[in-house]
Amino acid sequence: MYLIAESGSTKTQWSLVDKDKILKLVNTSGINPLNLTPAEIQTYIRPLSNYVENQRIDAIYFFGAGCASPSAIRKIESALSETFNCEKIFVDSDLIAACLALAGTKKGIVGLLGTGSNSCVWDGVKVTVKIPSLGYVLGDEGGGVAIGKQLLTDYLKFQMPALIRDKFAEKYKISAEKVVERVYQMPMPNRYLAGFAPFAEANIDDTYCYNVVKSQFESFFAKNIFLYPDYQKKDLYFCGSIAHAHADILDSIVEENGLKIKKIVKEPIDGLAEYFQKLMG
Repeated sequence: MYLIAESGSTKTQWSLVDKDKILKLVNTSGINPLNLTPAEIQTYIRPLSNYVENQRIDAIYFFGAGCASPSAIRKIESALSETFNCEKIFVDSDLIAACLALAGTKKGIVGLLGTGSNSCVWDGVKVTVKIPSLGYVLGDEGGGVAIGKQLLTDYLKFQMPALIRDKFAEKYKISAEKVVERVYQMPMPNRYLAGFAPFAEANIDDTYCYNVVKSQFESFFAKNIFLYPDYQKKDLYFCGSIAHAHADILDSIVEENGLKIKKIVKEPIDGLAEYFQKLMG
């Protein structure tokens, strides 16, 4: 039996997979090794052991945000090996999870628009070209952090239209001082910033909110998708909560540029579990 995990910066989804069934397990907090110590990672993982204590785990496959560098991968591997009695542990990025779940053995460009953003060219087996994401400080265009950050700064700098600004103020009751303290002095500022993105979804019929999302998506395409060789000839696959919530805006940008989206899904865990189930024979 395989233990499969797909982790964004907000939550981690777990499934047990064998030849005959796929069992969804409890979700845990997002596990990003760039923001957490090994001890903190193990604390997040440990509760899951209660759900698999009577199961024989032959291999663990963990795909997560921030799992691109050798040091980050070692953090996750260490925490998993300390928690589970399993010798075969494989750790890779959440972008690879999206490739396997959405495209599988097919070729295309895979984009991830969730809390953050990422993309690559996938040849059906491996990533062949990848524009670096650079994370929530230097990149993540089009993701929840970027959308939330734009909403927040527009509000605090009085760039929001009056009516939508009143709605934002009523919902969040924040001040510049509190925001600066939360972002610069407390942990997980990316989660905090992304927490404002649902406001755009809830008010997407408002022209301002629509334009915020569209401009962020346009930035994502300009700084990522349009930089790939022969991008016009490749099918597009997207996953993530932001891509799913604003699929119509995503479709409009794609159509404007003569491209084609093959699939948009909110979460890759189901497709990922099915992929590994097929591997089991």
